[in-house]
Amino acid sequence: MNERKTKILYSIIQDFICTGEPVGSRTLLKKYDLGISSATIRNEMSDLEELGFLEQVHVSSGRKPSNKGYRLYVDKLMKPKKITNEEKKYIEDNLLNLDLFDLENVLKSKLSLISRLTNLACVLKIPPVIENSIKSIEFIKINTYNLLTVIITNEGIIKSNIIKLNRPMDYETITLINKIINDHCISYKFEDIDFELVYESIKCLNLDRNIFDQLRMILHNLFMHDTEASYYFEGIDNVLSYPEFNSIDKVKDLVFFFNNINRFNDLLSCDCIDNIQIKIGEENSVEEAKNYSVVLGNCVRNGKILGTIGIIGLTRMDYAKIVTITKFLIDFINRNID
Repeated sequence: MNERKTKILYSIIQDFICTGEPVGSRTLLKKYDLGISSATIRNEMSDLEELGFLEQVHVSSGRKPSNKGYRLYVDKLMKPKKITNEEKKYIEDNLLNLDLFDLENVLKSKLSLISRLTNLACVLKIPPVIENSIKSIEFIKINTYNLLTVIITNEGIIKSNIIKLNRPMDYETITLINKIINDHCISYKFEDIDFELVYESIKCLNLDRNIFDQLRMILHNLFMHDTEASYYFEGIDNVLSYPEFNSIDKVKDLVFFFNNINRFNDLLSCDCIDNIQIKIGEENSVEEAKNYSVVLGNCVRNGKILGTIGIIGLTRMDYAKIVTITKFLIDFINRNID
């Protein structure tokens, strides 16, 4: 495709992203310095339509980009946007106030940030906890008959529960229990822990069996109940603010789509480790998502995906801005998580 057609296509996509209105030759002539006549613009637009990069909504209307046009734009024409100093400060102020060891909370906060900065819907997918191993278990004395149990997984998931005591326990015994249990549990997945061996090791401390049984149940509930990925949503109402959703049927379709959680496992499938992936319209494997684009990014530690963020919007989303913000946030998280 020659330079003139490329320039016209770029201008049409930029205009349609901003307005959502089909673009005609007169608009291009007035708003963009193309250096050619209206008749030449119309001929080039007709060629771009034949090539599959543009679509005409009505015979008398202007054109809008096709999915093929957006793909060319994203791959070849899109000019990266710099994140503003205000956006950068806003992101860092919000994330630096978080406990970066609590990965799940960090990712949820990141989801909310992206939704606010892009004005689009965002989805977070966190892999099931069953795939995690134990990083540490700690008993903390709250009062005479209650211990706080804090469990941290190797992927930064933090869970806490209360264990009830039948009789008081001194700090020295609690410290010893912590050491024995961690010696037998650190780096193990739940199904690989030899719980009878753990019990035999602490039995010499003359503890009630119910302490051990409560811990085992807490670990079981944490690891074995979360066998499916978890999904969190932000900003669905942002998408509804676009004029394309001025009919009740389109609103119903969107609500149905976001309520069907089973669809999001395929939709948020993102194998890229170090980059952002963009799925446009019919490139999405999920039928209900073929009118939308999805920008995907993974939070990664040591080559393992800890969570996937998906930004969902109309195919006329501001790709350059969204990619810039998403990449900045993901890079920030990946640099700072333990």
